[in-house]
Amino acid sequence: MTHLQRRALLKTGAALVSTASFRPSWAAQDPDVVVLGAGLAGLNAALLLEQFGLRVRVLEASARIGGRLHTLEDVPGRPEAGGSQIGAAYARVVSTAQQLGLKLETSARSPLLKDDSLVYFINGQRLTRDEWARSADNPLPPALRGMTPERALGRLVGVSPLKNIAGWADPANFGYDVPVSGELKTQGLTSAALHLLEVNNGYGTTLADTSLLNLYYVQTNIGEVVKIKGPVQNIVGGNQRLPEAMAKALKGEVRLKSRATAVNAGAKGVTVQCADGARHQARFVVCALPLPAMRNIHFLPGLPDRHAEAVQQLAYAQVTQFHLEVVKPFWEAEGVSPYLWSDGPIERIFPQDEQGNGKAESLTVWINGAGTASWDALNDTDARERLTKELARIYPSSHGAVRLVRRVAWQQSPLAGGTWANWRPGQISRYAQALGVPHGRLHFAGEHTGRAIRGMEAAMESGERAATEILGLL
Repeated sequence: MTHLQRRALLKTGAALVSTASFRPSWAAQDPDVVVLGAGLAGLNAALLLEQFGLRVRVLEASARIGGRLHTLEDVPGRPEAGGSQIGAAYARVVSTAQQLGLKLETSARSPLLKDDSLVYFINGQRLTRDEWARSADNPLPPALRGMTPERALGRLVGVSPLKNIAGWADPANFGYDVPVSGELKTQGLTSAALHLLEVNNGYGTTLADTSLLNLYYVQTNIGEVVKIKGPVQNIVGGNQRLPEAMAKALKGEVRLKSRATAVNAGAKGVTVQCADGARHQARFVVCALPLPAMRNIHFLPGLPDRHAEAVQQLAYAQVTQFHLEVVKPFWEAEGVSPYLWSDGPIERIFPQDEQGNGKAESLTVWINGAGTASWDALNDTDARERLTKELARIYPSSHGAVRLVRRVAWQQSPLAGGTWANWRPGQISRYAQALGVPHGRLHFAGEHTGRAIRGMEAAMESGERAATEILGLL
């Protein structure tokens, strides 16, 4: 059944459901369902539950709507700190945006982002793509020498053996839930090649803690996404407009700065205790929080062993971003692009060219994995000084030509703990089937519980699933 067919079925069923038969006995102002988290997962669950006439209250620990979907309004070009693109395969995301009257526009492809203009800065030398491909210092296999190392890593792991995108969570494939470093070593790669492949790895801090099965999942996800023809889009005004519109469409309230500290589930209902002293009672709870945020919540009764262990142990991707306002397009004087791949402290630079006319308003420095630690240890002043120095090593003309506007490090936020679930070797086989399983009156959502397409669509899918679980109990 397609997503649109499911939604039609839900709407038809909503007209037939009477909430009178399952209203709890406590105060009339209490909701039927409390949702923890005002990201896409929690808001989608809340909207669907309200379609069936249930009363819903959303509790959000932070002071803003959207979770890890965050448009940086104060940075020129309004870059996205998370949830940067909406693919044609994101059926739930696109459908919900359209239903709420939001406009989508095709993402402009900047000429500054062309692969043949990518600047390499490796071993302290600035190179063009062709120079890097011919360099004696390039340790990659001959057929891959013209690629960035993260693309080469995808080629080296080979074609995904997963028969479909849901296969990543199938026990039949758990034999692949091993360190990718072992697979690469069997191919005879040098230590220099392995080191380079480890830089800017978005799926593990090292190759040893990167799951081969997770890489196959990523690879299969890309294959599924490209099957659906259509443009890559963004919401006019920024992707954060989607969760904001979802929250506005709710009949029930969304309470900001309401951090849950305890969830006590009894035979007839659930009580959520918040840090501000407020208590919220409901018949059910949907917990749509990243697992690191759940570490600070006391669940009574306790979560099942595997689920509780996953809350404490599941890895999340580490990403540190620096958003720089362009005062002067310094790269033009040097005849190069600001689009960068490096094995140094500044790993990637992406120009933010909202109009696609080659005039970048800001630059996003993007650092993945192990490289984030040295930056996250610095205060803002020291980080700014280091950034200025390292950028000038690559682009001498950059001194005084940029201004640091924002610094984003999701792994430093206790409400996020990282950017996305980044399963280490052995964690898919141990936890994938435990996450998302209801625990009494508690239901779980979030991108880490998704089963198909990753990212924003996984969050929306998980919210739909949690709502459906509750509706099936009424």
